[in-house]
Amino acid sequence: MKATMIEQDRFQPTVFGAVRRYRLMVLVIALLMATGAVAYTVVEPELYRANATVTVPQTTQAQGEDRSQYFDSQVLLLKSPEVADRASRIANAALNANVLTPQDFAGESKALEITPPEGAQPGAFGSSIVAIAFTWPDARVAQVGTNAVLQAFDDARVAVITAQAEATVAGIERAIRDPRTRGQLMDLVNQRTQTLSNLEVDRANHPTFGSAVEPLVAVNGNAKRSGAIGLMVGTLLAAGLAYARASRRRCLEDRDDPAAIYDAPLIGEIPSSGPDGFLSAVGQAGPLPVAADPQSPAAEAFRFAAGSVERIRAARGDRLAVVFVSSESGGERSTVVANVALAVAESGTPVLVVDADSSEGVLTALLLPGSPQSDGFDQVIAGQRPVRDCIETSPLNENVTVLRAGRMSGERTTGTAYAKAVKEIIAEAKLSFDLVLIDSPPLLQVADATDLVDDSDATIVVLGAEESLQDHLTMVERLDQVESDVVGYVYRRASRGPLFVRRLRGRIATRVARRTGLPQVPSAPLYTYRRRNSLRPPVRRPQG
Repeated sequence: MKATMIEQDRFQPTVFGAVRRYRLMVLVIALLMATGAVAYTVVEPELYRANATVTVPQTTQAQGEDRSQYFDSQVLLLKSPEVADRASRIANAALNANVLTPQDFAGESKALEITPPEGAQPGAFGSSIVAIAFTWPDARVAQVGTNAVLQAFDDARVAVITAQAEATVAGIERAIRDPRTRGQLMDLVNQRTQTLSNLEVDRANHPTFGSAVEPLVAVNGNAKRSGAIGLMVGTLLAAGLAYARASRRRCLEDRDDPAAIYDAPLIGEIPSSGPDGFLSAVGQAGPLPVAADPQSPAAEAFRFAAGSVERIRAARGDRLAVVFVSSESGGERSTVVANVALAVAESGTPVLVVDADSSEGVLTALLLPGSPQSDGFDQVIAGQRPVRDCIETSPLNENVTVLRAGRMSGERTTGTAYAKAVKEIIAEAKLSFDLVLIDSPPLLQVADATDLVDDSDATIVVLGAEESLQDHLTMVERLDQVESDVVGYVYRRASRGPLFVRRLRGRIATRVARRTGLPQVPSAPLYTYRRRNSLRPPVRRPQG
């Protein structure tokens, strides 16, 4: 299938899928945000907020003035430097200490908050009730500061009313002394008397205060609330980051996704060899459940894949060479090849398994446990040894023969020489074996893997959940270049745990297997072969 024909929109991630894919990252970010919010609450000093209200009556002097404009002037008076200065002096006197300054009431970092009536528009507050709040680390100072603002406003308001009345009286008295107004003297005297009378009334008509009480609970000391808010914000932030990350690195999320990429059927679905995968299902069976625990569900999963391979062989003839490819390195592909070979061999079919991935050598360690290192595939490719000298029958099943990986040498055979040698090896193997299974190096990392694909009769892709979509699109391009015959794919179900942890664990296990010769693959315990009484004995084909 051409890479350009693949409908890539179906692989667009969802937010839920991205969160599930990067669940560890989401969890860590959410917990860090919640922890930071709680820590901030603990480290930051507690703040107490005292609240009060003031209802301002309209003065007799402002009877002809628009009501909303009058209350605008009163709110501006509350916010004025005169009130701030008076409030600081009143509060410090009540506290018997120089604690507050005018800047605490009117500066940029002021602790005072004045809220005009609800529903008011700028320039027209439209009501007479104003809310006042004063915040301070000490509850007593918060209460005293709020009430000091009320008293300072009352004093400043009286001073303004007195100043306005005195200015009016002074103007009337100047008019009385003017000889041209002798005829209006009585009216002027009455105006002065009325003004002085109104002054006394306005002085006596104080605003109605809802005085502040000492607050008992800090406004920022609720660790549970802060933690919940931090957790919610962290989760939303992490979900956005997960979606952005998933969009940049789209991956396989469903068992049917590879069919849309390779235009090939699913021939086997196997559990992951990670935690809670088939190793957990069979206890200590190790990476080869077909041999160690033949009755396990994991063994049956591999037999299903082996049956698909056998049907392909039957449809194409008696002899078939199948190469197993993957986009990444690791022991998962080798584990699949080993188990499929053992499952096919149960019916008596002679199988040759070729470990062409010399850099890993996991397949050799699995099927030839305890066998010392010796010459193998690399030496045959280089023309140093014939195939018959480098093959060995597996102790796990006499119908399985292994062309081991061989010792890695400093010089590699590549290019045309490699392709010619591979063709000869496969042709020779098909003369003696009904089925040849080749464990190829990762197709995106080793260029020689394309020669294995080109010279084989069929190709099976081994892949799993959360593998990169772009890697498989590149795989399709390389398979198309050699006109490979992809007959199907084997899908590994996802194991639990972060992807980078599984990859790191796989690399470590593979290096251990390569250096020690022990049959160990990612997430698998050491495998010790124990012959068991199986309810499914191998079927021997009649001789002759």
